[in-house]
Amino acid sequence: MITPPARGRASGSGPLLSRAAGRRGFSIVELLLAMVVTATVMGLAAPGLANLQSSISVRSAASEVGAAFYRARSLAISQNRNVGLKFVRSGDRYEWTVYADGNGNGVRTADIARGVDRPVARFTWTHGDVHPSILRGIPVPDPAGSGYLDRIDDPIRFNGSDICSFSPIGECTPGSVYLADGRDRMAVLRVYGRTGKMRALYYRRGERTWKP
Repeated sequence: MITPPARGRASGSGPLLSRAAGRRGFSIVELLLAMVVTATVMGLAAPGLANLQSSISVRSAASEVGAAFYRARSLAISQNRNVGLKFVRSGDRYEWTVYADGNGNGVRTADIARGVDRPVARFTWTHGDVHPSILRGIPVPDPAGSGYLDRIDDPIRFNGSDICSFSPIGECTPGSVYLADGRDRMAVLRVYGRTGKMRALYYRRGERTWKP
């Protein structure tokens, strides 16, 4: 007995197969439309991603500064000696260097230059896009809440020096370190003398105040 073919399962090329074949790919118009939509979405997302990356870089740099200060304080306490932390350039790179007081008068720039106060630790600066600096071309609010920052060429401020000294009991020179990415964002790490505690604040170009 010969069984007749089932309805809807016709062999050969028919309307059903033709429609299936037409759905195997995309037309040039559809591909161009998809490319335009993708480019538009990426264009809209790019500024947000750039802002996020900039914010992360500045906050990471502030954390690195805080870690260097914490290590310097720990060295002063563990070694029972006065030390000073200074941001210096070494060849084509920057680093935080800890100097030990060699003559009992505190860590001083002149004694460092003469080799009296010698380095005991170094922490390489790993942020090529963020450095101790203050944004230019705009008035930057003073994080202390009084007017605007002056002396924009002086981003490291510890009682008129660029050295933060730590005592064997953990006290330190009060002051601030300002960091900037050279475009829109800044951070400041404020160090409180008696306790050695630190606080980071952040600023974005055009804003009126610093924020935690």
